[in-house]
Amino acid sequence: MKKSQFINVTVISLLNCLVVLSTTAQENGNALVIQWGEFGDKPGQFKYPAMIAADRNSNIYVVDQHNHRIQKFDSDGNFILMWGKLGETHGEFNYPYGIALNSKGDVFVSDMNNNRIQKFTSDGRFISATGSYGSEEGQLKYPYGIAFDEKDILYVIDAFNYRIQTFDSDLRFVSKWGDQESIGFKLYMPHEMAFSKDGNIIMSDRQNNRISFFTKDGALIKRMGEYGEGKDSGGNQFSEPHGVAVDESGNFFICDRYNFRIHKFSPSGDFLTQWHTSGVFDNSKHFPLGITAGKNGYIYVCDNYAHCIQIYK
Repeated sequence: MKKSQFINVTVISLLNCLVVLSTTAQENGNALVIQWGEFGDKPGQFKYPAMIAADRNSNIYVVDQHNHRIQKFDSDGNFILMWGKLGETHGEFNYPYGIALNSKGDVFVSDMNNNRIQKFTSDGRFISATGSYGSEEGQLKYPYGIAFDEKDILYVIDAFNYRIQTFDSDLRFVSKWGDQESIGFKLYMPHEMAFSKDGNIIMSDRQNNRISFFTKDGALIKRMGEYGEGKDSGGNQFSEPHGVAVDESGNFFICDRYNFRIHKFSPSGDFLTQWHTSGVFDNSKHFPLGITAGKNGYIYVCDNYAHCIQIYK
């Protein structure tokens, strides 16, 4: 990789960071601890951040989608490094979307408009890639969310092929399942997924405004949710749900994007609480898109329209 494609800045202070000292939960949910970022293309700035992942050391990887790059931060939001730019060669992206880490800490990115999955080291060095536009095994049509199971098998939402494809950590094709009817795709396909504590798939079915649960081989377990706006005391109403995350206890979280809130459920799917992602600079509502759960109860959220990252506890 050329030096112009890879920037490693080891010490940059927290950029545009706001630390919130109050620990009062919002609507009985988690309280905002840190927020950082703003619109731009400099280190620590974002253009519509999409998905987010955390490693075992609580470093944070952000898909900075419209900058066509990945940014890495420590657990306090201090910038570490970034890689990528618009293009189609190795290490470049064309609107990246999903991100996931395997057990070794390698970073996998769904390079959406290049119809491929790319694999990198934790410091952004390209390892390998798989995929091309098409419908054959291993080919992709706009891959969205990705997630690893406990055996390091990578699951990929192959959106316009209306299916899930799986690959091993060396990006060799393993299996595929699903179709438009069984998965429930409409014009805008499910966007994100995560694995529950019992090993099943929790998938956000965006345009159907619901959450679907599948076994790892594609058998539908159940669906929950319907379209709704405004106050929802039961956690059953969504307006285009996106990001999905599961914490250390097995609780799962859903980004309810156009209701500007996060839903939290127990491992068995019982609604626990919710909180709005209101801006801390003003009273405006923000748009949560990507979400991941870190250690010790920390929840990391990509605020897509405010071009920032928020951490809740």
